[in-house]
Order: sequence, then C-alpha cells, then structure tokens
Amino acid sequence: MSRAVGLSTGVAMTSLMGAGLTGCGFKLSHPPGMAFRTVALTGFAPDSPLATELARALEASGVRVVETTAQAASTLAPDGTVRAPNPALLSRHVILESLSDSRDQVVASSTAFSQVRDMSLRTRFRFRLLRADGSVLLPPTELSLARDATFNEKDALAKQEEFEALHRAMQSDLVAQTLRRLAVVQPEQLARP
Repeated sequence: MSRAVGLSTGVAMTSLMGAGLTGCGFKLSHPPGMAFRTVALTGFAPDSPLATELARALEASGVRVVETTAQAASTLAPDGTVRAPNPALLSRHVILESLSDSRDQVVASSTAFSQVRDMSLRTRFRFRLLRADGSVLLPPTELSLARDATFNEKDALAKQEEFEALHRAMQSDLVAQTLRRLAVVQPEQLARP
C-alpha cells in the first residue's frame, strides 16, 4: 500500500514540475522558421561536411534543399511525377552561396625549447544569400570561431582526435549561427526590390 502511495506521489510531483516549467514559458528549442521554402547550396566543396550539416538543419526547419533553381520551380505531384515549372514558386526560393569555408590550426604558444604547448583551432565560413534571379539578398557575411587547446607531443594522436572533435563542434555552431542569420530574412524581402 505504501509503495502505491509513494508511486502516485512521485507521479504527482513530476506533473507539478512539468506544469511549473510550462507556466514560466519554458519550451524545447526548435529550428527557426524561414521565409523561403527552397534553397540551393552552391560554392561548397564536393562532399563538404559543412554543406551536409547545413542541408540537414535547413530541412529540419521545413526548407527543401534543391540542386538548381529550375528544380525549385518544379513540384512533385502526389503520384511522384514532376509537374511543369511554376514561376510563382521562385518567389520563395533563395541561393546560399559559399564564398569560403576553411579550417586551420596554428601554434598558439611554445616552450623555450620550441615544443608546442597550445594550439589555436579556427573555422571560418563566408557566404551570401541570393534571390532566385541572382540579386543579392544578404551581402557577404563571414562567421568565424576560434578555440585554444593544449598540446602534448606524447599524446599527439589523442590530441589530433580531440582537435577533430573541436572542429566538428565549431562546425555545428557555425551552422546554428548561419540559420539564425537566414531566419532574419522577411517574406517581403524575397520579392525583387
């Protein structure tokens, strides 16, 4: 009997805590909403990990990633066939052009005996956003991140794996920052000025 009371008390407490969180305005984070419906990613290196992660994040935001502007103008019928191009769809299409995407690591500090002690990891992404007709919607924007990490020559292999993990984390941060930049585009800005 006391076990059943304890279980029901636990359920009641959990419900109260959940109600308290929703009452204060807490909600799980979700991808930002975008004014455009389709996007073409151009200028990225083949098999770019940044382009792959960016495409996934855009699709999670409800944006369809296409290869070309012509593909954005076409729609799929319910039976899977491609319908004739619809120029009205191009009013909600943008092109995200990568101008540069780089990663590097440089020595941040060394000892008097020229042994490396700290490394600085940097990731940069420069892009611009274009309308379907090629006119500039967002001018060239550069996002860059840097992280410092210690280095020990005895653990060089482990440190290299740590650096790769840091680069992946910085890439995810760049994708989130890019989505926030794209989310500021308003529907009325998509029309040619």
